[in-house]
Amino acid sequence: KHRIIMDGMALKVNEIMFKHPEYLRDPKVFSDAIKGATAIREHSERKRAMDEPCVVISPAGMLVGGNAVFYLQHLAFDDRNGIALVSYQGEGTPGKKLLETGKVSSRGKDINVTAQVKQFEFSGHADRNELFDMIKKIKGNPKVLTVHGDSESCDLFAQEIHEKFGLEARSPAVNEEIAV
Repeated sequence: KHRIIMDGMALKVNEIMFKHPEYLRDPKVFSDAIKGATAIREHSERKRAMDEPCVVISPAGMLVGGNAVFYLQHLAFDDRNGIALVSYQGEGTPGKKLLETGKVSSRGKDINVTAQVKQFEFSGHADRNELFDMIKKIKGNPKVLTVHGDSESCDLFAQEIHEKFGLEARSPAVNEEIAV
């Protein structure tokens, strides 16, 4: 049995879930699962955590940034390690590159990853029908931006929203700035 460490957004999400147990199927199971984990909040703690075998839970944002990149750099080049990517890895992201090529970029060079890499389909996001149900409940005439998917899917979803609800909906371009 290995120690479980949690870092980054995992800690913030857990704090929110503890404040709103009414949204959990079984709050006690959640609490028991989290109780045994060690919270990592400082860079020095991250470094020490890598000194012994452990399971790291650190949301990655498709390996674009954040604490997961630190862990990736420490775990990727040892074949005794495993890296689990959960859910969607967007086109052009380091996570997608890792899945497709088994490589990560570091200082402008592609380096082969020797750790075992697996993808698991897991999502904490609402599905299409749940999003439609949510849109139905919004009052007024909001503008809808579809994000967090590949551009073709976002474009299609925006079109469906427009057709189904008559709302202005579109998929912004990558890196497009939008004033809110």
